[in-house]
Amino acid sequence: MTRSTVDENSRKLRKLFVQLVSGALVGGVVGYFGMSQLDPKAMQVDQILTSGVGIIYLLTGGIVGLGLLSPKLGSKFLNVEDAEEISEQRRVLSGSTISMVALGLALIALANAGPDRAISPTMGFLAIVVALFVSVVVSFRDWRFYDEMMRGLSRDAGNIAFCIVGSVILLWGAAASIGMAVTPTPLMLVSLVSGGLLLAAFVAAGRAGLMMPR
Repeated sequence: MTRSTVDENSRKLRKLFVQLVSGALVGGVVGYFGMSQLDPKAMQVDQILTSGVGIIYLLTGGIVGLGLLSPKLGSKFLNVEDAEEISEQRRVLSGSTISMVALGLALIALANAGPDRAISPTMGFLAIVVALFVSVVVSFRDWRFYDEMMRGLSRDAGNIAFCIVGSVILLWGAAASIGMAVTPTPLMLVSLVSGGLLLAAFVAAGRAGLMMPR
């Protein structure tokens, strides 16, 4: 093993350490602050789950957005080779940021909507509709800017999401129908679908080798 290879491996390990530690710290702080603002003691389990998924979407979108605002800083904690790569992918990354932030806010709004709450049921539902519309528009807008790898990654994530969400709903519904599990509430299904999509994106990225430090 050459000295340059050792140095490169050391650099990747340091970057991985920074990513893990910074991600854990930021995630912990944001999660604690976010849930404290939502008063989880007054919420049902499905509301907490949906809000939690929404916070993860917000956190992910916020981290990518921070990298866009400061590519040099972003190259330290985002899985890119350098700041120039962030600049080159600015359009696609900005679209992802917008979609994730919109979905995160919409999920939190829906989870906390109700007749006696600050957010009306209608506004909670409209928030999801608007977020989905924004995500679809952004996806169609940015599709032509995807390279072949990104398009393949997108298709792979869609297939994985279908397998994850479809399998869980099938088994959960079957178990609930014979009294072996609790019947899923509407919000549980919302959190399952939205969380499954996010999980599938990470799994697809890992399968493509994009989760390793570069």
